[in-house]
Amino acid sequence: MNDNAGRLPLIDPDSAPEEVRAAFAKLPDVNLFRAMAGATTLYPPFVECLAGLFQELELDARTERLAVLLVGRLSDCHYVWRQNIVTAHSVGISDEQIAAIDRGDRTARCFSAKHQAALAFAEDCVRNVEVSDAVYAAAARELSSRAIAELLYVVGTYMMICRFARSGRVPLDEKPGPSPYAS
Repeated sequence: MNDNAGRLPLIDPDSAPEEVRAAFAKLPDVNLFRAMAGATTLYPPFVECLAGLFQELELDARTERLAVLLVGRLSDCHYVWRQNIVTAHSVGISDEQIAAIDRGDRTARCFSAKHQAALAFAEDCVRNVEVSDAVYAAAARELSSRAIAELLYVVGTYMMICRFARSGRVPLDEKPGPSPYAS
């Protein structure tokens, strides 16, 4: 099989069932979402959940997007990494911060104590599923319990998205889609 060929069909938004068409309108038209829409029963409620991550949370958008980039990098998911650089820039994440995540330096000086704690939390969650007591305590010093719960939603959602993109071999879009924050 050609590594550039996707395993899953890319659903045409115009020929999708009504409830799937409505879901397409809530996120950028990119290959990942077109492939995910093949699960017509699950896609609409999933989009509702995913779109919720782009609403105002207690977890600030920069911390959230840094965690998403880290999940993409740790999952070796080029699709999520590439798309979320666009989204990260849209919320003010610097190229220096992106480069630090890319090289695996989550304690770089360009990150605040809050960012470092959230990144350590996200990394421990991805690598070990259950975050250690020490990592949790460090995160709890920087983030409220609500923000930690939101961070768990973000990390878990993007772990699933990375697995979908990689296992489905979703082909890269010609260029990344726009940031959902810009909508």
